[in-house]
Formats: sequence, C-alpha cells, structure tokens
Amino acid sequence: MYSIKSKKKEMVELSFLYFRFRNLFDYGFQKYNFFKNLISYVCNISDYRLIRRIFEDMYRRNIFTEKKIKGQGIYYLFNPFNREYKEEIKETIIWH
Repeated sequence: MYSIKSKKKEMVELSFLYFRFRNLFDYGFQKYNFFKNLISYVCNISDYRLIRRIFEDMYRRNIFTEKKIKGQGIYYLFNPFNREYKEEIKETIIWH
C-alpha cells in the first residue's frame, strides 16, 4: 500500500509533467486558483488541503515565479527553467 508521502510525490510529478505538456509558461502569470483547478483535474482529487500541499511542494522546488500586485494579490508563473517573461499580467484564465 502507498504511503501518503509517496502518493503526494507522485501527484507532484504528475502535475509537473502535465504543466510541461500544456506549456503553461505561455499562459503567463495566473492566480493560485488556476493551478488549483488544474491539479484537482489532473490528480482527480478534491481535498483542498492536499491540493495546496502539492502546489506548495512545487513552489518550494522553484517551479513557479511569484509576482505580487498591489490590490490584486499574488500571481504565479509556471517557470521551471527560469526563462525571462516580458509580458505584463493581463487577465486570469477562467476554466469553464
């Protein structure tokens, strides 16, 4: 049987591969909610605490670049290769 740590690690890797496959760097800076919905979809989970832990694990691995916008919150860029991003934040993509 899988332990919770190994299962979480597997979900982190699965999310990372999916993000690379979708080339989310090109989506630009997005709010946490965007990535939360994708992690939930990819891993087929609805536990918001586990989703947050997966995101935080990816963040600790420097997979995301963070940008704080006064009055708008924090935006994240999927940037595992530390490429330079020149475009400004336009709008959050909403999944229907």
